[in-house]
Amino acid sequence: MVSTTFDNLNESKKVLITDALLNEFSNHSLASAQVSRIVKESGIARGAFYKYFDDLTDAYNYLYHLAMRDIHQNIDTDSDDQLRPNDYVEQVRDFIEKSTNSRYFALVKMHLLYNESTFSASFNNQLITENEFHWATQVMIHDAIKQIMVSPDSKEIILQKLAKILRVLAKEDD
Repeated sequence: MVSTTFDNLNESKKVLITDALLNEFSNHSLASAQVSRIVKESGIARGAFYKYFDDLTDAYNYLYHLAMRDIHQNIDTDSDDQLRPNDYVEQVRDFIEKSTNSRYFALVKMHLLYNESTFSASFNNQLITENEFHWATQVMIHDAIKQIMVSPDSKEIILQKLAKILRVLAKEDD
């Protein structure tokens, strides 16, 4: 958990550290990330890094949640609404567009390709309590996003397939 010491830093220093984290985690998997590169780029002492974060995983969690909050901003993800299959597909389209045009694109792609398995238990535990339709929808959406991030040229085909299978699950006619 990010320390209150980090939370209380002046904004420019937080931005400098966050930018160094973004550079590190956008170019290196969590397994190959190094505190030494982060502290060198941000100009902080190694001890300061450990005052702000428990370890690299803690720093990664901070940054990834910041990225998701930024990318999901203005995307309606309220699952209490009775969303129709096309609504889910539009959410995926919005997410892909926002993440592709975001400064966090490389981070999200690195997460999906290399780091996701480290954090998949918490994602799966959140979904387990959902009804079957919502669970299946979220699993398929997540996989569609991953496929699109890896192969952007396939976006429309993947979104069409996602829409079709979601309509089948929702028992909607074409």
